[in-house]
Amino acid sequence: MSKPSLLAVLLGFAASASAYAQEAPRTLTLEQAQSIAREGNAPLKATRQKVEEMGRASKVVFSNFLPRVETQAYFLGNDNSQGILLPKGSLGVFPELGGAFPPSDRTIPQGGQTMAFAFTTVAQPVTQYYKIREGVMVARADEAGAAAGVRKVEQEVALGVVRAYAGVLIAQRSRDVVRERVATTEERIAYQKSAVQSGTALGVTESEARMKWLQARQELLERQGEAEDRTYALIDALGLPANTKVTLTAPPPLNTQLEPVDSYVRTALERNPEVSEARALIDKATHGIQAARAEYIPEIGVMGTHIFQNSLPFFPRSTLGFGISGKWTILDFGARANAVQGRRAQLGQAEQNRAMVEGRVRGEVEAAYRKVQRSREVVMLAREGLTLRSEASRLRTVQSTVGFAVAVQEREAATDRLEAELDVMKAELGYRVAFAELQKATGTLQ
Repeated sequence: MSKPSLLAVLLGFAASASAYAQEAPRTLTLEQAQSIAREGNAPLKATRQKVEEMGRASKVVFSNFLPRVETQAYFLGNDNSQGILLPKGSLGVFPELGGAFPPSDRTIPQGGQTMAFAFTTVAQPVTQYYKIREGVMVARADEAGAAAGVRKVEQEVALGVVRAYAGVLIAQRSRDVVRERVATTEERIAYQKSAVQSGTALGVTESEARMKWLQARQELLERQGEAEDRTYALIDALGLPANTKVTLTAPPPLNTQLEPVDSYVRTALERNPEVSEARALIDKATHGIQAARAEYIPEIGVMGTHIFQNSLPFFPRSTLGFGISGKWTILDFGARANAVQGRRAQLGQAEQNRAMVEGRVRGEVEAAYRKVQRSREVVMLAREGLTLRSEASRLRTVQSTVGFAVAVQEREAATDRLEAELDVMKAELGYRVAFAELQKATGTLQ
């Protein structure tokens, strides 16, 4: 082989290896999938930015406690020189000087054709402290509500990943079982066709076998499409590129000891993000009332000023000044009183909202608890069914060995056992999803 041909083969092999490496599926466990979703889920990222926004807003309000330094500067140019006009005789009459002084109008130049002024002020609020303090507490309540919103989205994403992960596993296993069912029905068709040809069976049995094969083929196509759709949904929830190939590892059976339902209800009232959001609204409304009341307090502050100018000859170029500033609204025709009453109405709404949220969360916890209990019973029944199917498959194998059953019956029994294993997987993953829903309702899902 020539060197150019050998080089081409090596390059082609390298390209094929690179493509294979790129298309190699990524193996994921449930814990890894949840970790990836916490970092890559787009809605979750956006919600975290909301917390950052609220945190910055809180710092902005807090800065009002500190002195404010402001400066203003002005520069003006004109087409005339500045000066002082002394009219004739404005300084008196002096005979020894020959009469009126000055003897004619005189202009004494002062400054130039430009004027510059600069004012620098340092102001420290004093009585506004009460209003600022309540504003800071309102901002922190908004920040707490945003943080609770992030926890809510995090738990929704985590639950969505559990559901999608379980859905992909079930869809893939269902596809594999149906594929085995198709192979079994094909073997049954071949057996029935041979029986019909030998005269030991009627033609209708072959038709029935072919009908079951057609049904299995149709179901296989449905399961293949379902597996693809659920895989895409999982990839989207994880925030991965749409063309990412993944291989999922089935999680071990979930063994948990359920506590009394009242324990879960108490945990939910303490840690559920929706309850935390409702309480943050109450805090915000409470401090809003105090901020509205603080409007009655006169605004008094201390200030210092530095003035620089280069235009007035009889005024110092640099001057320092100190003082106190104050403002008090004497009459506002009920504006402040109405603001206070409006904030009290907001507090009443927030309290009603908290009561409704706590009631709804309590109901969600109790419903999820009952679902977990039912799911545990389903798991027990599915495992018992698998035991019976396994025994039936074993007996078919024995019968086939001693000649009391044909090979196709043995394969059908093995396929039935696969379906029983699928039922167990569905039950165990359903129990895991139900328990995750209970954790989400209590605010403890990670």
